[in-house]
Amino acid sequence: MSVNTSAVAVGRKFGEALKEARLAARRSDGRPVRQLDVAQALKRGTRDRYSRLERGRAFPEPEEWEIIRSVLAMDEATRARLEALMEAGREIADSWWRDFEEEFPESLLQFVAFEDAAERVTTCAVNVLPSLLQTANYARFLTSRVAGSVLTADAVERSVELRRNRRRIFAKPNPPVVEFIFSEAALRQAVGGKDVMLEQLDSLIEDGALRNVSLRVVPFTAVAPSAYMVHLLEFGGDEKPITAFDSMTGMSFQKRPREVRENRYYVEAMRNLALPHLETIAVIKRIKKEMSSA
Repeated sequence: MSVNTSAVAVGRKFGEALKEARLAARRSDGRPVRQLDVAQALKRGTRDRYSRLERGRAFPEPEEWEIIRSVLAMDEATRARLEALMEAGREIADSWWRDFEEEFPESLLQFVAFEDAAERVTTCAVNVLPSLLQTANYARFLTSRVAGSVLTADAVERSVELRRNRRRIFAKPNPPVVEFIFSEAALRQAVGGKDVMLEQLDSLIEDGALRNVSLRVVPFTAVAPSAYMVHLLEFGGDEKPITAFDSMTGMSFQKRPREVRENRYYVEAMRNLALPHLETIAVIKRIKKEMSSA
C-alpha cells in the first residue's frame, strides 16, 4: 500500500505505538503514566485531545509532541518510529476524500480511507446494490428518494460524487480484490425506473469483467436470504482486518478478533448461499433481457 492510501492504517499504528510508549513510562511515584497525566502536561482540562492521539484520530502538533516526548521519556528508537509514522500519516492531506470532510460523517470518510487501503474488500448487501457498484443515476435516485427529505439537491449530488470517487480503487496500479454478495432483489428492484436499471445492469456486467472483481448473487431460490449489510476489510502486512456496518449517520466498526471472526462466519454463510461469479453474470444478463422486453 502507498503512504497516502494507508494513512488511516498508519494512524492506527501511531496510536497503538503511542499507547505502548505511555504504558511503558512511569511517573515519579513509580506508577504508570495515565492519559490524564499527559493531558495535564499539555494543559488540557480533559484527556479528550490526547485520547484522540492514542486512537489514531489525529497527530500531535510540534509543540504537543515535544511535551509528550518529555512526559513519556521516550528512547530514541521509539521517538524515531513514532515520528516516521507521523510523517507518513500526515500525507493524508493529499487524499481525494479530504474534499468531503465538512459534508459527511467522520466515520464514513474513515471507512473510505480504510477501503482505499485494503488489499481485499468483501461486501455483503441485502436488497440494494453496494455503493461501489452503483451508477450515478442509480445512486442519485436512491439517495433522493430515501434521504431527500433531509438532504438538499446539492447534498445528494455530493453523495453521488463521493460514491463514484470511491470507484478509483478499481483503477489503482495494484487494485484490491473485491467481492460483492447481494440479493437477487437488488437486481430486480426498479430503482429510478427501467432506463436507470438497464444502465445499472450494463454497468454490473462491465464491472464483472474486471479481473479483481467478483459478483455473487443470492438467488430467490436460496434456502435463506442475505440478512444484513457488512463490509470485511483485509489489509497487508501485520494490519488486522476490520468489519464495518452502514448506518443512517455514518459507519460503525468492529475490530476485535472475536467480532471479526463472527462476521467472517456470516460472510462465509452468504458465500455458500450465493451463486458463483459466472452464474451471477448470467443471471444479470437474463434479468436485463427480461427487463428490456417488458
